[in-house]
Amino acid sequence: MPLKANALSAHDTFNALLDAYESLLTSHQAQWMDMYYRYNLSLQEIAQKDDVSRAAVSDTLTKARQHLFRLEKHLRLVAIQQTLTGWLDDPSVPLPLKKQIKRLLKRE
Repeated sequence: MPLKANALSAHDTFNALLDAYESLLTSHQAQWMDMYYRYNLSLQEIAQKDDVSRAAVSDTLTKARQHLFRLEKHLRLVAIQQTLTGWLDDPSVPLPLKKQIKRLLKRE
């Protein structure tokens, strides 16, 4: 995974990936990833809500996770955001640069 090791929990990793790439998932992938990672619904709860099998939800989530990792591997949006955020906490980074970084991060 191209994200910094131990920088985010698995749950936080998928939320960050969803923030960056959710619009590039299918509607079911986006909806079910949202329910699973942001609202902590179980596979069974999602399946019952949408009247599908638990296996269908599991397969869709697996494919969505793989797609998110491929996107991050090539585009690195989450890794770049983590780097920029880390620079904000670094006392050696000059204040004018920190102000520019803050402006960049607000644009997303």
